[in-house]
Amino acid sequence: MKATRCTSCHSSISPQENSVKFQCPSCGEFTIWRCESCRRFSNRYTCPNCGFEGP
Repeated sequence: MKATRCTSCHSSISPQENSVKFQCPSCGEFTIWRCESCRRFSNRYTCPNCGFEGP
């Protein structure tokens, strides 16, 4: 099984963590994963499919 990684910081996301996943708001073709820490500090993420950047 492949580990889930945060799109912002690339760290592994544990099942107990308060993480979130959603489709890219621009292209809708890539699943963005955000770890609890990156969500809390509003770290930027970039969609590797279309280059969209979000907070």
